[in-house]
Amino acid sequence: NSDGISDLHEEIVARLTIMLDEHNQLVKSFRMARERIQHHGQSDIKIRLIGRRYSDGRFYNLPTSSEVAALVVGDFDQAMGERDILVETKSGRLQRINELNASYMALQYPLLLPYGEDGYREDIPFSDLGEVKEDGRTTVSIREYFAFRIHDRNHEPSTILSARRLFQQFIVDAYTM
Repeated sequence: NSDGISDLHEEIVARLTIMLDEHNQLVKSFRMARERIQHHGQSDIKIRLIGRRYSDGRFYNLPTSSEVAALVVGDFDQAMGERDILVETKSGRLQRINELNASYMALQYPLLLPYGEDGYREDIPFSDLGEVKEDGRTTVSIREYFAFRIHDRNHEPSTILSARRLFQQFIVDAYTM
């Protein structure tokens, strides 16, 4: 019955919304901005994306501030060859950010990264012990990062691996970074 399916989908969406509101710092920031706009009529609320982290994002939430980010998916000009990801600055100007921004994957895939955890960034150390790879690198490559993210672990269920079409999009996205 189509009504039952419709109700089920609404219930799933409602539960996902509650889960993201409770656990994802990026979602909390966007909801806070939306509520301020609705209640106070302010339209200059902003959320800030931080390019380089000086602490591990898994342990410290993104600080909120008075800046807003806009994530634009798709190319405006096919000749560009890179993604067009824009952040609005406090002055109202649009600034392009690199897809390697630590928050990019959490903004692009909130259902796969429901806690708003950092994606790849160029300064992820191999370990806290200062390990050095054979080629002299001390940080994880983007290929190693995504191999770690999509690796199937026996006692650790993976939302990413269970995401079907969204997993396929995630893989294509990762491959093109």
